[in-house]
Amino acid sequence: MVFNFLITFLVFANLETYSQNISGKISSYSNQTLKLEGFNGIKTYPVSTSKIDEKGNFKLSYSKVDYGVGYLMSADKKPLFVILSGEDLELIGEALSYPETINITKGQENQWFEQYAKEHPRREQALSAWVYLEKIYTLDSLFSVQTTPLQAIQKEKQRIKNEDSTFLARLPKDSYVRWFLPTRKLVSSVSTVAQYRTEEIPATIKAFRTLDYTDQRLYKSGLFKDAIESHFWLLENSGLPLDSVFIEMKLSIDAMFEKLVLDEAKLNEVTDYLFDLLERHSLFQASEYLAIKALNETSCTINSDLAKQLETYHKMKKGNTAP
Repeated sequence: MVFNFLITFLVFANLETYSQNISGKISSYSNQTLKLEGFNGIKTYPVSTSKIDEKGNFKLSYSKVDYGVGYLMSADKKPLFVILSGEDLELIGEALSYPETINITKGQENQWFEQYAKEHPRREQALSAWVYLEKIYTLDSLFSVQTTPLQAIQKEKQRIKNEDSTFLARLPKDSYVRWFLPTRKLVSSVSTVAQYRTEEIPATIKAFRTLDYTDQRLYKSGLFKDAIESHFWLLENSGLPLDSVFIEMKLSIDAMFEKLVLDEAKLNEVTDYLFDLLERHSLFQASEYLAIKALNETSCTINSDLAKQLETYHKMKKGNTAP
């Protein structure tokens, strides 16, 4: 009897150790339901639900298995993303749909996340403006003789980049945001890189190829799907001839498989999603390569439904003899 009691106590004590709270006050959401959702790969799942009282107060909880990124969702369907890093989080504000009204009063990693989310877009906007001016002062004969302004532009560009890098480098190495913020920055940068900073395309593609899709931090980050899409969107819009684009896509698929073959579940999830993405974009050479590579992989098993889909595609591809 005493032994059973001790076991029960230790179980609940252990759960309590890993149970963290998200609480606060959202003034315009009285008597509404507030949900906390988490991420598993490309899917989301419910973590906890709270009924906001008449004064706007609420309290939600999450546990160690939710470590990563989550989002708060109310009746207006406007998510507020939060870091579920094992810390208690408190926030106050008017509405999730107006994030500028939300103030995080407790939770250091979430405060860093909030600060970077506000500052980084402003740096990127300023950097894009300086890049535009740099091109004018480099290429336009009316301005190219003005070396002093050009040097000042280049100096300010570097200062902005250094400021951003310094902020990230100062984050604790064991914090989730230390990994998450640079990864989020990479994923969100592709449009700007493709349009305005084309000299960064090779380095950005290289960074995508080093992403480890078996990393649980990525799986729980909400970036799992976006990382795949951004990677192959950049390849498609890199300015290379189509034949070269397909060669680069094959290299990227090979890079992704290096780690994925060690995790059967994630291999199936990534292959399924990427195959559908390539098909939707009519990138048939790349989707065929992916299908053959997945079907020929001997170190792990492709689930039966996906294998059937890939095998059917392989047999029915254009140019083959009709069965």
